[in-house]
Amino acid sequence: MQRQAGIHNARQLARAYVRRLGIRAPEHVRVEAIATKLAAWMGFRLRIVIGPLDGADSQIIRAAGEATIMISDRITDPGQRKFLIMHECGHLMLEHPLMPPHKLGEAGPSRHTPDHVRDYEAEANAFASELTMPHVIVNRWCRATPVNLDMPWRIANAFGMTILASAIRFTELSPERCAAVFSARRRIVWCAESATFPKIERGRALDPTSAAYDFWERGEVEPREQFVPADGWFDTKVPVDIVEHAFASREHGTVISMLWVPERVAAPLGMAT
Repeated sequence: MQRQAGIHNARQLARAYVRRLGIRAPEHVRVEAIATKLAAWMGFRLRIVIGPLDGADSQIIRAAGEATIMISDRITDPGQRKFLIMHECGHLMLEHPLMPPHKLGEAGPSRHTPDHVRDYEAEANAFASELTMPHVIVNRWCRATPVNLDMPWRIANAFGMTILASAIRFTELSPERCAAVFSARRRIVWCAESATFPKIERGRALDPTSAAYDFWERGEVEPREQFVPADGWFDTKVPVDIVEHAFASREHGTVISMLWVPERVAAPLGMAT
């Protein structure tokens, strides 16, 4: 399928650049310097501009040997800015066509694009994820069990990234049955499931049995992981619990949940390997 093939190719290209740049430790990931070097390899002089930007978080403009990455001044988190810079650099290195304003700078994982169509935003996200949190460094970290938000926080802190980006990255690389779910206003905004995790419906209302729901009921979530009913997150008639570890941002009114199906729960759910 073209969508998955495009994402795979974006990851492989990013990994090749990681090797070429000699990135072997978190301190080697200096995003603006990397972006400048990558652009130069494509024949562009790069400028990064923070300023007003309507309809998008970020955008890249190419003209006459110069590439300008524009980051909206609404984006104040340094980790988010770094990811957006590399996202736009991904569009450049993958030679994507210019996108309409409503498609620019999309941050969360999406499955709206049909499998037979390339998803340029997903490709740029995959490229950015590989360059900001390189596989060669974080892959061994993502094999941790039990699964909770502890390792995504370690990745976020090591690379100066957001917990959202690092939770997605962890889910991409973890061999465990897990998912990162981002919710706001009592609804699921986006999900990033591992290949072995059941699909979660985007846009659905949070189930009251979830740990994430507690944020809107009590204004806080439990600081540690807890067992919650599996059917509160995905369709199943099996009465078993899975693990949820949630982190809430009062500033933004959002929750990130890491879900995990432990081995002993996988068999009753028909998920045994």
